Amino acid sequence: MKVLHACGQDNGGTRRMREVRAFTLAEMMVALTIFTVVMLGMVGVQMFGMRYDELVNSKLGASDKSRMGFDKLASDIRGAMVWKIGTGSTNNFTQCTTNTSQVGNSLQISYTSYTNPTSYDVRYWFDTNNAWLCRMVSGSTQPSIIASSLTNTTSSSMTFRAEDYQGNLATDWLFKYVIVTTMEFAQYQYPLTKVGPGNYYNYYRIQFKVSSHNAAFP
Repeated sequence: MKVLHACGQDNGGTRRMREVRAFTLAEMMVALTIFTVVMLGMVGVQMFGMRYDELVNSKLGASDKSRMGFDKLASDIRGAMVWKIGTGSTNNFTQCTTNTSQVGNSLQISYTSYTNPTSYDVRYWFDTNNAWLCRMVSGSTQPSIIASSLTNTTSSSMTFRAEDYQGNLATDWLFKYVIVTTMEFAQYQYPLTKVGPGNYYNYYRIQFKVSSHNAAFP
């Protein structure tokens, strides 16, 4: 009986020693490895979330800017009594003649009746050198930038055009045609940061069609 009792004491002491002993080196290395992997995963998720947040903000910013530009352009065209398409810039404008395609880089708008062919209230034009859509109010000396970071920077794509209800290109000024323009642009943040394939982070294309509610052509 004493032998059995001694054995029982030995077994209990061995169990207690196992309960209070520290981790071995191998166990510490495994635990540290697991902790490192978990922390790296958490950092990676955080970085991904931050990058995605910047992406969403960039898209929203570019979309908001395009909507604001189109809203202003649409409001001006709808309120126009007379509009003209031609070639223009800050200080000059040449209207497309009749019996020619009504296509040009500039749109000139008047809110009054057709009395003075050279007068205007608002002028829009595409600046292909800076990739801008500019707006000039009569009497001012500096234009405002309605849209920037445009990518369709060729003279044949940065245009205003007049079309009839069937989408045919107009060649005269006799009817209330639809004004059509297309903007293609890319924007990451402001100021513009060009990154990614082709140096652009994302790409947008918006086509604009609107007609005047008050047009009174001769």
